[in-house]
Amino acid sequence: MLASARFLLTAACLAVSAQAAYNPTCSNNVVTYWGQNSWGGAHLSDPANWEGSLASYCQDATFDIINISFVTNFNLTGLPVLNHAFHCETVFNGTNTLHCPDIGTDIKLCQANGKKIVLSLGGGNIYTYGLSSAADGQAFADTIWNMFLGGSSVYRPYDDAVLDGVDLDIESGDHTGYPAFISQLRSHFLSASKQYLISATPQCVYPDANL
Repeated sequence: MLASARFLLTAACLAVSAQAAYNPTCSNNVVTYWGQNSWGGAHLSDPANWEGSLASYCQDATFDIINISFVTNFNLTGLPVLNHAFHCETVFNGTNTLHCPDIGTDIKLCQANGKKIVLSLGGGNIYTYGLSSAADGQAFADTIWNMFLGGSSVYRPYDDAVLDGVDLDIESGDHTGYPAFISQLRSHFLSASKQYLISATPQCVYPDANL
């Protein structure tokens, strides 16, 4: 019976994968990053092969989770700064924070297709982010909750689209403040009407000093 149950679970996971929908009970979900157009940055004369819209990848059965990259500056005394390569260049008046309604529309389309869309914090070769204390971590969690997740703010980069969680791609600094950041996010999740994800992207060598 145990072998049969395991086979049925595996078959169920494969069926879900064929439909390209995230399933938390499976270990074969596929995660990718979107928003940096790395090919385009190195091949400016080849726009035909630049990174496409977020919606275009949500029509691909390969991916179950897409991390939108990146929040490159936490800007703890103001509004966080995002970088989405050429996908969005408009900012809220008087700020350096992107306002991307078209990406918001794509996020909702992706979620309707069973994808999880997660906001990635950090990134490589950009060293303007970090937390210096537990209090910073808690305050930043409140900002992320209100601007990108289930809270409310006049500054919502993707308008009324509600992302499915956060990804920590922390490649600089140290781990100060991140445990408090995660704990504060989880406190918001307790009263939420949907489930949220928290993921991390460790670097080699493991364990990653930054995480």
